[in-house]
Amino acid sequence: MQRLGTARWLAIAGTAVLVVAVAVLVGAALQHGNPQAADGEAQPVPTFTLGAQAQTPTPTPTEVDVALEQTRFLAIGSEVWWRATAGSCAGPAPLVERSYDEGATWTDVTPAYLGIAQVQTLEAFSGRDAELVAGMAGCEPHALRTYTRGEFWDSYPEVLAASRYVDPRDPGSVHLPSGPVPAPCPAAHGLHAAGDMIALVCAGRAWSWSGDEWLELAPEGVLAVSIDDADALVAHRSADCAGVAVSRVPAESPDSAAIVGCAEGTDAATAVAIDSAGDEIVVWAGDALISVAP
Repeated sequence: MQRLGTARWLAIAGTAVLVVAVAVLVGAALQHGNPQAADGEAQPVPTFTLGAQAQTPTPTPTEVDVALEQTRFLAIGSEVWWRATAGSCAGPAPLVERSYDEGATWTDVTPAYLGIAQVQTLEAFSGRDAELVAGMAGCEPHALRTYTRGEFWDSYPEVLAASRYVDPRDPGSVHLPSGPVPAPCPAAHGLHAAGDMIALVCAGRAWSWSGDEWLELAPEGVLAVSIDDADALVAHRSADCAGVAVSRVPAESPDSAAIVGCAEGTDAATAVAIDSAGDEIVVWAGDALISVAP
């Protein structure tokens, strides 16, 4: 009987100890879940995330494309320089200008009296004369030439038939003398053609026509193209240039591009045009004309 009483007492004591231990653990858990500051005020309950935490991706900066009506053209003759902004058949009017002093001053020679609405190409076909393809009434394409340094312009249907240009009514179509071909994107612009070489800008890349298909040229962030002999000149953004970089891309090697110059201080976020002038390349960006020597 005595041993039985002792066992009962030990059991009761063990249960009491267990109850105390549980109480201590519960109190500790509550203290952890609702900690108090040194002054005794309750602090916010901490939160915990199990497993891998989702990361909010950092947005990649996007380059804003220049509006098609702001597309620029630059054509340098040995005696007269020409430049133009495209304009739009459904928006702002184009502007065509001429310079006798290598771009120091410009004169407006836009053939507004003919109803010009949108410039698609601009070329100096002689040292003093120029031609352009433009959308006229109803955005119908016409080839205009001037033999009077821009004082008068006339339409030449035979020149239009032989021209290469983006259709002003459909920027996803390129007119070739052999017939229309689809552009490499729905909004091609800035086309230049010389000899067998045709180059244009599409969705921030430069493209050249091989005779059968469009070939994507190497530089990215393209702003404008021009042609020098059989090579494409490409104005583009580059981490290596604090302004507008210019690369030369050989016609036979579209994947090969070498930066030949940098127009320091120019704004690579604005509309740009380029052309070669002898041994130099001229970049028109903002209000500036910058000569880049390769």
